[in-house]
Amino acid sequence: MATSKLVKRVCQSVALFSLISVSMLTGVEPASATVYNMMKPVYHVYIDGNNVGTIDDKELFTNKIDKMKEERQTDDLTLMVKNDLEIVPKRLFQPSYDNEETLNKIDNELTFVAKGYELSFNNESVGVFPNESQAKQSLWEYAKPFLSEDKVKEIESKVEEDDNKHPADFLELSTTFSIEEVETKKENVLTDEEGVTRIEEGYTKEVEKEVGEGETLADLAEEFDMDESEIRELNDLSNEETIEDLNQVKVLEKKIVKVLETEEVIKDEEIGFDTETTESDSLLKGKKEVTQSGEKGEKKVTYSVSKENGEVIKEDIIKEEVTKEPVKKKVMIGTKEIPSKGTGSFAWPAVGGTITSKQGERWGSFHKGIDIAGVSDRTIKTVDNGKVTAAGKRNGYGNQVTINHNNGMKTTYSHLSSISVSVGDTVQKGDKIGVMGTTGKSTGIHLHFEVYKNGKLQNPMKYL
Repeated sequence: MATSKLVKRVCQSVALFSLISVSMLTGVEPASATVYNMMKPVYHVYIDGNNVGTIDDKELFTNKIDKMKEERQTDDLTLMVKNDLEIVPKRLFQPSYDNEETLNKIDNELTFVAKGYELSFNNESVGVFPNESQAKQSLWEYAKPFLSEDKVKEIESKVEEDDNKHPADFLELSTTFSIEEVETKKENVLTDEEGVTRIEEGYTKEVEKEVGEGETLADLAEEFDMDESEIRELNDLSNEETIEDLNQVKVLEKKIVKVLETEEVIKDEEIGFDTETTESDSLLKGKKEVTQSGEKGEKKVTYSVSKENGEVIKEDIIKEEVTKEPVKKKVMIGTKEIPSKGTGSFAWPAVGGTITSKQGERWGSFHKGIDIAGVSDRTIKTVDNGKVTAAGKRNGYGNQVTINHNNGMKTTYSHLSSISVSVGDTVQKGDKIGVMGTTGKSTGIHLHFEVYKNGKLQNPMKYL
């Protein structure tokens, strides 16, 4: 038997030598393809770096793995091989292999675990999902309410154009996300709703915080919603140590994933009008007259609006288009000096009304002026041009205004409910100086009016 095998190998060697010799003598390239085809392929199987055997058909290995997964499948989770596997192909003239023995070893030495997909933000885990699609779907369900309708339609349109994409692939977020295949258990896998909740709650990230003066471990625990024991463990602190001697301390800070969106928004806005003023010596000083009413203009403004979780954080103007020009408001301001000298002719100091009490003896004393009541409007007006020399409360008279008409005449107006002028004001005949009332010693709402000439009391009836 040994002799037979030896003869066979010699024949194969002679045949190979003959092929090479013919090629050399004839000048034809070596018949490498023919030699290669004479060699038979086999596959060395390695588990965790150890060679467990050789098989002659690679499909035997893949079929074996699939069958083992199927036999062990107990729930909706996908199984994966925990071991490191390697298939090394070789071609030999007389390869040795044992399919049955190798497959038995595979059956005994392989370990299967459940496969999950871990969603992380900034390398901080949110949770594990049964598959990559569900992880992305939870992220999409979280982000969708923060997006405008136009943005949602835009993303959904992109997905229709590319079946391999998920809406979550087109999201703009405050931090990048990753989905990695991990070993897991069924009880650790999140549903869609649980996934959305986890994303809403945010994730924790280890950060260093400067320790403030007088700050305690309890203060940090309350600020970052941590247990004191967690902070001690994170900073390798014993139960006796405090943070008072530390400059910085590690804590877990909660981070919320923010959905970003930038959109163009067109708004119709008003344009304010300018006011143009000119002086006029035909108007009394202090008087104003509108000669042209102002009108607001209109414009369309295009903004680039940046949002975080649906809230506007910045607006930048891209362009403006004026659709209606504003119209200036034109105002004429008087420069003509108001005469402070009286004309010598008095106007009636009230709006209508009658004299209810004249000057003279009354109730055992002398009534210095006249009383006017029964008016249709309680406005009190100055009887002539002049300057206000007193404006305020006076004993017995209540609120009183005194006007010097700068021609020897002086008038007083008493019992006012309110005063409309101040000391030093120049007034013109008929200007409002207050409102009729009943302040001071008064029996009812009325105006008490007195007149003086060169300092001497006069009878108002002589001038009205």
